[in-house]
Amino acid sequence: MSSESPTDRASRRTRILSNHLTTSDLQVGGNSLQSNICLSYSPPELHEKIEFEVRKMRELLDVHNLQDRDWLFGLMMQSKLFNPQEKGGKVFVMPDFNHTKEQQREMTMKRIEYLLERGVFDGWLTTRGPETEMRKFAFMETLGIFDQSLAIKIGVHFFLWGGAIQFFGTKRHHDKWLRDTETYRIKGCFAMTELGHGSNVRGIETVATYDPKTDEFVITTPCESAQKYWIGGAANHATHTVVFSQLNINGRNQGVHAFIVQLRDFDGNICPNIRIADCGHKIGLNGVDNGRIWFDNVRIPRENLLNSVADVTPDGQYKSAIQDPDQRFAAFLAPLTSGRVTISLSAIYSAQIGLAIAIRYALSRRAFSFVPNEPEVLLLDYPSHQRRLLPLVAKTYAMTCAGNYLKKMYVKRTPESNKTIHVVSSGFKAVLTWHNNITI
Repeated sequence: MSSESPTDRASRRTRILSNHLTTSDLQVGGNSLQSNICLSYSPPELHEKIEFEVRKMRELLDVHNLQDRDWLFGLMMQSKLFNPQEKGGKVFVMPDFNHTKEQQREMTMKRIEYLLERGVFDGWLTTRGPETEMRKFAFMETLGIFDQSLAIKIGVHFFLWGGAIQFFGTKRHHDKWLRDTETYRIKGCFAMTELGHGSNVRGIETVATYDPKTDEFVITTPCESAQKYWIGGAANHATHTVVFSQLNINGRNQGVHAFIVQLRDFDGNICPNIRIADCGHKIGLNGVDNGRIWFDNVRIPRENLLNSVADVTPDGQYKSAIQDPDQRFAAFLAPLTSGRVTISLSAIYSAQIGLAIAIRYALSRRAFSFVPNEPEVLLLDYPSHQRRLLPLVAKTYAMTCAGNYLKKMYVKRTPESNKTIHVVSSGFKAVLTWHNNITI
C-alpha cells in the first residue's frame, strides 16, 4: 500500500466512497427508501436469542429481594401511569420527560398514590429491622431505575422527613407522626439547606427562640441567606417539614436543633407567617417540587422540638446528656447517614442505566464497513468504543458490590459501628457519585 501513487490512492478511496453511497441493485425510478441493515437500530435482545443467564447476573448485582423487585415492577407494568409499552414480547416502562413541569409533578403524586394503595410502603416507618430496611432499599432501587423524580420524592418523604422523626424524635413523636407519614396523610419535607449554607449545617442562620410565657418556640428567617432553599416537596405538596435552626435559650445559642413545623393545612393552604416560592424548572427532575421557605416568627409547641439528643423544660431549662457541643452536633448529624447510603446506591444504579443504554446502542448502531458492499461495523466492535465503555462496566460492577457492602453495614449498624459507617458512607457517596457523573 505504501508504494501506491497519490493518483491510485485517490482512485481507491473514491471507489470505496462510491460503494458506500450507491447500491448495485438500485434502479432508476425505484424506491430508494427501502430498509437497510445499518438503519435497524433496535436492542439485540428484541430479536436475538441470548445465551447469557441474566438471572444469575441479577443475583450477583442486586443480591437481595429479587422477588420483591419483580413484584413492584409487575405493579408498574399493570398501570398506564407508568407508560408500559410492549416491544419484542417484553414490556418496558418509562417516564414522561416531555410533559410540562406541572404535569410531571402531578403524575409523580399519582404514581405514589397508586403504589400506596397497593401496599408498597407498608411498614416502611412502623416496622423496624434489617429485613424491612433491605426491602426498602430494593424498592427504592427499582423505582430509581424507572424515574429519579419518583425515587427522590419518596426518599425525601420517608428517609429524610420520616427518618428525622425516627432518629431525632422520641416516643411522643413516633406515636403522633410515623403512622400518618406512612399512609401519606401527612406529606413531609426536610428543611436543612439554606441559600447561604448548604452542606455547612453548623453555619445555618434560621433561629428558633424559646418563649417560656407561651411554652412555644418561635421560628424566624432573619435574612435572605437564611431562607430554606431547594427543599424537595415544599413548593406544592408538603404539609409539614423538619426545620433545622439555631436554638436560642435565654439569649444563649445552644447550636443546631430540629423542629417540626406545619407548612400547609390539609386543604393545601399555606399556614400563616410562612412564605413559599417555587425553585422552578429543572433538567430531568421536574417531578420533584423543590421550593424555598421563609418563616416570619412562626410559633410551634414546645413538644415539636425533636428531643432525642436535647430537650427544653417548660421553664426554659436546656437539658442534654451530651455536654460537649461538638459531640452534640455530631449526634444530630449521625442519623443522616441513611441519606448518604441512598445517594450512593442511586448513583451506581444511574451509572448502570447509562451503560445499559450506551451498550445496547453500540450493539445496534453500525458505522462504516471495512470491505466495500459488506455490512457496516457495529460500534462496539471498534476498539476505541470498547475502551470508552468496557472499563466503565468493570468499575460499575465493582462499585455495585461496594454499594451492597454499604447496605449490609448500615442495616446491621450498632452504636459502636456508627462512626465507621459515617466514614465509609461519606467516602462511598463521593466516589460513587463521581463515577456516575463520569459514566453518564
